[in-house]
Amino acid sequence: MSLYALPAARASRRDRGLQKLASVTVARLLRWHELARQRRTLRTLDDRMLKDIGVTRADAEREASRPFWRDALDL
Repeated sequence: MSLYALPAARASRRDRGLQKLASVTVARLLRWHELARQRRTLRTLDDRMLKDIGVTRADAEREASRPFWRDALDL
């Protein structure tokens, strides 16, 4: 193995790490955007629609008032 191959390997590993970080960051931002959209939509449902999906008005308001970064899937 040449001495010059080692820095290229490190750079490649670093690039993969940066790609992974970018991918995870974009996925998180997209998830937050989706949560915010769903919570805004939940606020617009009338009582009949909420009953159809088995959610009370209080449950809907509680969920809709949560910040977008609070994700139940992160438990």
